[in-house]
Amino acid sequence: MKKFTSNALGCLVLGAVLMGCDKTEEMDTAPMAATQSKNFGTDPSSCEIIEFDEYSPTEASMGAVTTVYSQDTPVRIRAQYRMGDGRYFNHNTALLFDTGAPDHLNKEFRTPSPAAMRPMGQVLTVGRGNSNVNLLHHKGSRIEMDFSAMGSINLKGIHVLDITEEEADSKIELLDKDGKIINTLSLPVTGPYGATRLRVDTPGVVKLRVVFGNESSLRGGGAIDVIEFCRE
Repeated sequence: MKKFTSNALGCLVLGAVLMGCDKTEEMDTAPMAATQSKNFGTDPSSCEIIEFDEYSPTEASMGAVTTVYSQDTPVRIRAQYRMGDGRYFNHNTALLFDTGAPDHLNKEFRTPSPAAMRPMGQVLTVGRGNSNVNLLHHKGSRIEMDFSAMGSINLKGIHVLDITEEEADSKIELLDKDGKIINTLSLPVTGPYGATRLRVDTPGVVKLRVVFGNESSLRGGGAIDVIEFCRE
């Protein structure tokens, strides 16, 4: 997958005056739906969008995010650090990181920015934190989101953040109700602190698994946001 190359900033500034604005988009990027912050850069056919904001309340236990709600239905969350042999620790380390107000250790991970035009606000990542500082994990990890309380979903797309060239082996795996992987997609390289949308368009999804870095290495980090889907 490849990063956006559109001149979207010009569209935002001149859109009120001009009826059209040329954009150059590479084949694997998806069309913009609207310029409103809530739906900016999403598929207009998406029925629900999880953005980890006031419209998608979360629950946490022992400092880790365990659940996010979409239209009052729970989606279970788990994040895990990777061991050296490709296995994962059991302890949940899912973390919400506010890119709109980053702490002093992560001050460059801010949106909007030249690398991430869309205001992302809180994003789902892996690490530990408190009200003052966040320790983001970059030594291999994964995030899982379980949609089984909805039955299954057609996953339209997700936004991916902070995937560097060294983390180009990162991927998402989509699992069905039997735990079988039905689709695997490489995560786009966004560059440091960048963000882009990954088009998914896969029905029958019960679990989303995001793997940061090659599973045989202790390298890899990143974040996700703006999960777009329709219930089936």
